[in-house]
Amino acid sequence: MKKIVLLSERLPYPPTSGTKNLLYNYCKILHEKLNLEVINISFLEQDENISAKPDFISRVYTMPNPSGKTKLKNIILKTFIKREYPLQVSLFWDPAIKEKIDDIIHDERPDYVIADFIRTTEYLKDYTGYKIADLQDLLSLRYERQLKVDLRTINPYGAYLFRLPKFAQTVLQLSFIKKCVMRMEIKLLKKFELDVGKHYDRVMFVARKEGNLFDEMLGEKKSLIVPLGVDYPFFSQNLNLKKKEKSIAFMGALNVAHNENGITHFIEHCFPAIREQVPGVKLFIIGGGASDKLKQYEANDVIFMGRVPDVRIAVGECEVFICPLQFGSGIKTKNLEAMAMGITVVTTPIGAENIDAVDGVQWVIGNTDISFSIQVVSLLKDEKLRKTIGENGRKFVRDNFSWKVAENSFMEVFTNE
Repeated sequence: MKKIVLLSERLPYPPTSGTKNLLYNYCKILHEKLNLEVINISFLEQDENISAKPDFISRVYTMPNPSGKTKLKNIILKTFIKREYPLQVSLFWDPAIKEKIDDIIHDERPDYVIADFIRTTEYLKDYTGYKIADLQDLLSLRYERQLKVDLRTINPYGAYLFRLPKFAQTVLQLSFIKKCVMRMEIKLLKKFELDVGKHYDRVMFVARKEGNLFDEMLGEKKSLIVPLGVDYPFFSQNLNLKKKEKSIAFMGALNVAHNENGITHFIEHCFPAIREQVPGVKLFIIGGGASDKLKQYEANDVIFMGRVPDVRIAVGECEVFICPLQFGSGIKTKNLEAMAMGITVVTTPIGAENIDAVDGVQWVIGNTDISFSIQVVSLLKDEKLRKTIGENGRKFVRDNFSWKVAENSFMEVFTNE
């Protein structure tokens, strides 16, 4: 049996978030469908339970996160002085960890390796065997879009900001510093993404559009499109839930910049008009990581639910699901999961990218704050319309986003390489 090592920034199990769900199913496909022995090396996040390892992963090696001192040194030297690493990479790089990973690679002698996300690619760049970089989407594109929004209202660094010393957090949160850092990060990401393309045999994306753009930037065909899937039997299961009247659901990790900005934008620019048209409406915000700044919006009709044991219940009890993202890239898993549950989704053009469902038939797209608000109001007032669009969306996900598509893409590489 051939062997593959997956280097990931977090454990690929249990599948409790979009990224974990993706990695979990990738590992499952690689072992159960392609007959590869899967070994995982991951950076252990707080409160993660390594003992919950599924049988299709043979072994797991965990790495500590680089210390605050190491991160700060990388940021100053590698990012700001040498302009060698984007912040995403500086926050994960540690020469001592590199030595440990090299020792594992030497002992395991894998036939293939996969580096998950741009943050881990530096650790496997010099591996001499067949290597794949799983970028998932183009971070440089996401950051370019992020730069166009009001940076005063968001944390563009995500959860990684809070891994830095306090004084560094304070400086980086200044508005003019954010803008300068973002501009520099975009340039460094573009350069680094191309460097990854030159060193790796294949570069994975979930969306064909971004894979094609990457190939065009690189000047050669290296993209591998491995679209994400949805556990349709799980999400479409009928739980016989009673709907909360006049209820809206949002779901996402709230310490991620596009999620925090998206729900903040909705509360400020859309929800007031919806409140006016639908008295008694309530917004349920599902997901952990809410900042104190975001929680200032908490009210009788804005409920922060935090992390929940089963998102199917929290989302399924609501009448409408919203994805009001103002920037981002790739495919928004949250939309597919809500659609699989039969919940009508209202999203923005950014949230709709790379899914290709039909507006007004399988979901609804609000191009402006006004149209977004109007669509939500219409759906809250029309149960028949909600059910029709929700059922159409459920069938769309069933027919277009199974893990079989990802399996076929992996097979292209691991049976022909």
